[in-house]
Amino acid sequence: LSPLPDTGEGKRLAGKDPSNWGVEDVVWFIKEADPQALAPHAEAFRKHEIDGDALLLLKSEMMMKYLGLKLGPALKLCYHIDRLRQNRS
Repeated sequence: LSPLPDTGEGKRLAGKDPSNWGVEDVVWFIKEADPQALAPHAEAFRKHEIDGDALLLLKSEMMMKYLGLKLGPALKLCYHIDRLRQNRS
């Protein structure tokens, strides 16, 4: 997988531990991570009150079953969540 361009996710949330993110931070992150594939799903994260802690726990199966994402967007978001986890350590 080639690295995706840095879309500025670091600008607003730089240095902020994702586990401290609120729902609006998560919605912003999703829109910024992939504006084309993920932004249309951002409202579902707001509706389900997914904050930073919940985001870090999400698996692709949960996103598809409860948030209504198709496999492609779910996998893309998993990639971005994995990057968040790696950057925390």
